[in-house]
Amino acid sequence: MKRLISLVFIIPLFSLSQPKIEIDFNNNDSIKKINFVPFFASHISSNQSENISHAFLAYGTDIYAKFSNNLKLSSRILKIDGNYNSALSDYIDSLGVFPSMNEIDKELSYFSLTADYRINKNFEIRFGKGTSFFGNGYRSMLLSNNHAPYPFFTLITNFWKIKYYNHFTTFYDIYSSNISQKKHGAFHYLDYSLNDRLTIGLFEGVLWQAKDENYERGFDIHYLNPIIFYRPVEFSKHSPDNVLMGLNINYKLKNIDLYGQLLIDDLNINRYENTGNGFFQNKLAYQIGLKSQFSINKHNFNILTEYNQAQPYTYAHKHPMQNYTHMNQALAHPLGANFKENIFIINHNYQSWGANVKYTYAVYGADSADTHYGQNIFISDFLASGDGGEFSYGNFNGQGILTHLHTLYAEVNYDLKFAKAFIACAIRQKSYQTNQTYFVLGIKTDFINPFLDF
Repeated sequence: MKRLISLVFIIPLFSLSQPKIEIDFNNNDSIKKINFVPFFASHISSNQSENISHAFLAYGTDIYAKFSNNLKLSSRILKIDGNYNSALSDYIDSLGVFPSMNEIDKELSYFSLTADYRINKNFEIRFGKGTSFFGNGYRSMLLSNNHAPYPFFTLITNFWKIKYYNHFTTFYDIYSSNISQKKHGAFHYLDYSLNDRLTIGLFEGVLWQAKDENYERGFDIHYLNPIIFYRPVEFSKHSPDNVLMGLNINYKLKNIDLYGQLLIDDLNINRYENTGNGFFQNKLAYQIGLKSQFSINKHNFNILTEYNQAQPYTYAHKHPMQNYTHMNQALAHPLGANFKENIFIINHNYQSWGANVKYTYAVYGADSADTHYGQNIFISDFLASGDGGEFSYGNFNGQGILTHLHTLYAEVNYDLKFAKAFIACAIRQKSYQTNQTYFVLGIKTDFINPFLDF
């Protein structure tokens, strides 16, 4: 513990002396650059409810390499050390991973690497190990980045008012007894700017097991078609896979952005007469939000307010290995499904001073013993509550053990040019658990939030 506390203060001082290392290579064709940007986040926190202190240290570097005007690489290498607060410890104990990172081991670390090659003005390829985010809000109900990085290949097409993504991935499931079981994913995202104000995005994705009980399937070539819709392909294969469709909208009004999302996981038309009775296969999620940037007398403000909701069993699948997850973490919203959530964020900057406040409130239905009410997306949706499977009606958002979750993070910081010194308070209140209050003092170059807002 003494060693760790000393590192909390020594590492930042060392990093301040070397904020950036740049190497240039000049030739006749282009300027080649490699930038190493060390970063860290370190603090000591005190849990007032348990009278326990925690030390947290994260350090590493971002690497940016430019080999030509068309080829760029970026990488993040991160190491985390410390004794974690109760919320983090509970999360790690239940899922075996650190939030947004890889599987827990003795050397907790994070690694991402992305190569970006522009073929011409219309085509670009991006590949490596990383994450993607489709949307305009704090969360994404389509595909988010709140999980560990994964191998991917993306073809990006730009023409007229359209930006089109073909995104191919490999995910891993370490939640099941079959450790590190592979599953593959393919995604289409078409972003269309109708005018300077309105942008509409169309989304679809499909996940399937690389290997099931019958054969080694690998990466299904049927999903490589960059144009065809995935749902007809899945139907032609007797509907074995997990297909999702979605819509993303953003409207600009002066300095205000209005945005929203709609995701359709399943919509059983044959049971249309029963949709009002909560059939378990009518699985939807949506988002609506507002964000704004403005200044008043050199005081700069960023404000965001957002509402998210996912019906029970959304993102889950009949076969748990085809759920919408990676490394025990949801690919969309970190709460899974069967929830409603409100988010409010305000950031204020004036000269070298800054202040941040983030408040979230979520209500969801948790499972009880031997029941499945739809919040845990790692469980087969055919184990639905009630009569189970195809006979499960009467489902509603919040069913199960009604759970309320409040989180508040308030911070004041001062810019030291190469780092920020900060003091903060974090509060987490969850039904049926002891309230947790932390007072935090630290220094950072890169924001790493060690407190869970879900």
